[in-house]
Amino acid sequence: MTLSALILGAMPSFLLSILRRPHPVVLPPIGQARAAFGALFGLALSGVLSQVVLAWSAPGAHVAWLVAPMAASAVLLFCVPASPLAQPWPVIGGNVVSALVGVLCVQLLPDPMIAAPLAGGLSIAMMFLLRCLHPPGGAVAMTAVLGGPAVHEAGLSFALAPVGLNTVLLVLAAMLYNRVTGAHHVHKPAPAPLDVAAEDIDAALEHFGEALDVSREDLAVIVNDAEHHAAERRVRRLHAGDVVVPPLALLEPDMPLATARAILLEHGLPSLPVVDGEGRLLGVLTLNSLLRAAAEAEAWSIKARALIVLRGRKDAERVVELMIVGIAVQAGQPASDVATLAGRHGLARVPVVDAAGMLVGMAGPVEVLDALHGVALATQGWRLRRRRGD
Repeated sequence: MTLSALILGAMPSFLLSILRRPHPVVLPPIGQARAAFGALFGLALSGVLSQVVLAWSAPGAHVAWLVAPMAASAVLLFCVPASPLAQPWPVIGGNVVSALVGVLCVQLLPDPMIAAPLAGGLSIAMMFLLRCLHPPGGAVAMTAVLGGPAVHEAGLSFALAPVGLNTVLLVLAAMLYNRVTGAHHVHKPAPAPLDVAAEDIDAALEHFGEALDVSREDLAVIVNDAEHHAAERRVRRLHAGDVVVPPLALLEPDMPLATARAILLEHGLPSLPVVDGEGRLLGVLTLNSLLRAAAEAEAWSIKARALIVLRGRKDAERVVELMIVGIAVQAGQPASDVATLAGRHGLARVPVVDAAGMLVGMAGPVEVLDALHGVALATQGWRLRRRRGD
């Protein structure tokens, strides 16, 4: 098979792969309708007002009242109003500066075959220099070269009218329309998330090496929001059995409360699981339960104690008499249930059991967070130790 045949055979699949790529801007139907009607409104208003102003200021002059590149500006202003390329200074500055560049090129180089591409390239350079990059500006520059005798006769005033006048009116119409319809046009940068600093975004953009149609602040917010959704997704996939740790100690139901109290205090734990001889979870003994029982015992008067003795009631002496039942999470439940149950009962960790009720281990919010962000936390700890010189 020849090389040409291979190339021709690969072309359909290549074209299909391009066509299947997602569109760079995806809007819901209501957003598409809002943008299309907004462009219609903005271009019509800009054209009518420009015609009125130009007819009043220069009666009888052959001046275009609306230039074609304004439609390209309208796409940005009404479809992606939050884009850095659709903000007032890039739109107005980019179009006016590009018009000036185009006029100067056609005056210095009468041959349009040379002046047109030169105007396009120089307009981009000037927009970068003045921080007003606006893609339709390149079309404005070439319009100044290829627009015909009427445009050439207008000279430098072409940059003010109709280009400047069209652009200012279109921007004002977009600001009004977008405010009324709830779109964010004059974009207020959102504060950067705490875990992604501005220098991190700058370094990433520099490493990327290409211009992106998104501001640094918006990119930081997008990164933070993506991390949040990724964490939620990991939580949904993470089960309680994936985050358990072995219990530091186990209590038996017949164990004296004094012994259980000593074990809790020795390990500095607020609670411990109570299991039978086979390792099946029976309940949880908490330090709060022990303290509450001790306080109630001290509060009884001698007379009340005598009545209790006569009725045959005694103070709790074994773990089984004070343990709390029903505090457990199945190993197959979401890990988020661990944090919810622990917070509900004020415990650092809660028991995790299997389908047969056997104790698998203990888990709490710390274990869940460690499972989700363990790598990040370890990296931060390494950086902190490195700064301290440990």
